[in-house]
Amino acid sequence: MSDGATQAADRAIGEPTAVVHDWFQGMHGSERVVDVIRSGLFRHEREPDIVTFAAARDVLPDELARRIVRESRLASLPGIRQVGREGGRWRYLLPYMPRYFASLDLSAYDLVIASSHACALNVRPRRDALFVCYCHTPMRYAWLPETDAGPVGELGSFGLRVLRGHLRRMDLAASRRPAAFAANSTAVRDRIHRFYGREARIIHPPVDVAELDSTTEKEAGRFLWVHRLVPYKRPELVLEAFRDLPYRLTMVGVGPLEARLRKRLPANVELLGWVSRAELAELYARASGFVHVAEEDFGISTVEALAAGTPVVALDAGGARDIVRDGVDGVLIDHADLRALQSAVRAVATGSWDREALRDRALEFSTERFLERMRTWLDETSTEVRGRPLRWTDSALHR
Repeated sequence: MSDGATQAADRAIGEPTAVVHDWFQGMHGSERVVDVIRSGLFRHEREPDIVTFAAARDVLPDELARRIVRESRLASLPGIRQVGREGGRWRYLLPYMPRYFASLDLSAYDLVIASSHACALNVRPRRDALFVCYCHTPMRYAWLPETDAGPVGELGSFGLRVLRGHLRRMDLAASRRPAAFAANSTAVRDRIHRFYGREARIIHPPVDVAELDSTTEKEAGRFLWVHRLVPYKRPELVLEAFRDLPYRLTMVGVGPLEARLRKRLPANVELLGWVSRAELAELYARASGFVHVAEEDFGISTVEALAAGTPVVALDAGGARDIVRDGVDGVLIDHADLRALQSAVRAVATGSWDREALRDRALEFSTERFLERMRTWLDETSTEVRGRPLRWTDSALHR
């Protein structure tokens, strides 16, 4: 880390802060962003309060769970907080969430950061507070329903059309309130401009690359796929592509398609379901290729593969365009179809890849880089809006 970055790391935000996040159903990409903001930008005794609609605290790190100071009372209704890795039925309450977030009393906070992929954008801080939004994507349910497999799609075509119009109006009105937007990828920045008419700073999500090893001996012909088992991740396409390939595939994930996939597994494909982080790090380290053919907002698993020195087959769309350079970090395919995927897998399997160069690419998306960019963005936004940078304290004095 540079001297400038070290000095920045020794500073901690000294303003009363709230981080508002849609919901916590596990430690996925957006939840990791909140946790890194909590632990990386603040002194321990000045950590922000976290507000959300619903939180499955039992699947969150203790340090993160203890900072959640408010949830909606609706989230505790019988049958709503369903236990399971795919989240609870509380997401059926989506139409009520904008009103909940708009009603929150945030008058005690000088800085409010919305971590939003749905409704957190609807909060209304004090007029003189600095309000910014780290946007994982504009609400998919409203703007991109065809890319989401969530419960809103189960409401029926007529009901969905009515709900979508309401959500769009609410979301567009809410998008006017933040002083500034940060986007987690170029693709999301473009959506923010397209749907909201706002500009956004690209700040890629933090990826913990330190826990991944690029020096472990690779298993030739061993590929890895790590995602939730839902349709838009295209697990069935990947499975079928390997059926006629002379390579092995390990699939890691849980979800509603699990039973159907297990009935169709060819001999060279295994489905492990859920694994621990330690086990996953070992799988990344030994894989000679990683497959990622869903269009993602960013794609943390892709960066994790590169950190382990593993080249990637990815769809040339969404966040993968920010991560994978075709022919350098792996192979990009124009269309997610059987032949294109099989051809790309063969190219990765037979190609020569520089493990350290792949890891160097992953380091561009490290937690340290994320924090540096967040500090700069927050200071610049505060200076533009309030005529001064954020109030900082020297965190080194309080360790």
